[in-house]
Amino acid sequence: MPLTFSITKAYPLDIASDCWRGVMIDDPVEFDIYLRGPVWKRVTDSAFEDDFAADLNALTTAEMDTSVLTALLQAANPPLDWEVGEAMAECLLEDELNAVWPWNENRDKKTPKASLPGADIVGFLGDGDETIFLFGEVKTSSHADNPPGVMSGRSGLAHQIDTLADDREIHRTLIQWLFARCRSVPHFKARYDMALKRYLQSDGTDFAIVGVLLRDTAPHADDLRTRGTKLDGLPVGPRRRLDAWYTPRAISDWVRIAEAAS
Repeated sequence: MPLTFSITKAYPLDIASDCWRGVMIDDPVEFDIYLRGPVWKRVTDSAFEDDFAADLNALTTAEMDTSVLTALLQAANPPLDWEVGEAMAECLLEDELNAVWPWNENRDKKTPKASLPGADIVGFLGDGDETIFLFGEVKTSSHADNPPGVMSGRSGLAHQIDTLADDREIHRTLIQWLFARCRSVPHFKARYDMALKRYLQSDGTDFAIVGVLLRDTAPHADDLRTRGTKLDGLPVGPRRRLDAWYTPRAISDWVRIAEAAS
């Protein structure tokens, strides 16, 4: 589905680039609705959680003390800012690029508030014979510098997308992770098979990588310029893209705003 709010391209304005851009979300009210709608549903995995609660409730009887069940279902804290950011990135990519996410990674956590290893977002881009793997990293930052600190260093966005492009061990892990979650769902398995075929036939280069930077600061091209211009000059290989989204609400307010949906 298309984006449900208006956006303005902030940069680059002087060159044509498919590899990097900064975008402003214009209307704070529209952004609030987006947070409370698709983003909140994604970060809370609401449909799955409803099924889980219904299954537990179905096992109760009139003779049971339901206090334990009630306490169990209520034993969940609000998501953190960065978790809302990852969910937002997935929603934005789904709406803009028709990305497909076969699994909500919240279901893989074994401890509350765990930050799972590996790529932040894993799914598919394209449809039918055009389906490819999509791997991505997401960073959320209110840092005043341009670029913000989350762009730099070994744990920074720039290094992470370079690693995703070149590390075959990571590719194997992500592709195997997808196989385990797609093999029993026919329409996802069909996408998986095509994406894997294209990956193998291209010597491991036909897939896509995206880096998403989420900000609540004024747009500034220096947030992405250094890495973005390097992406423009790369030879043929994995499709790489850097997006910076500048939101009209403080990151520290995202959870409070989104929680109004519940």
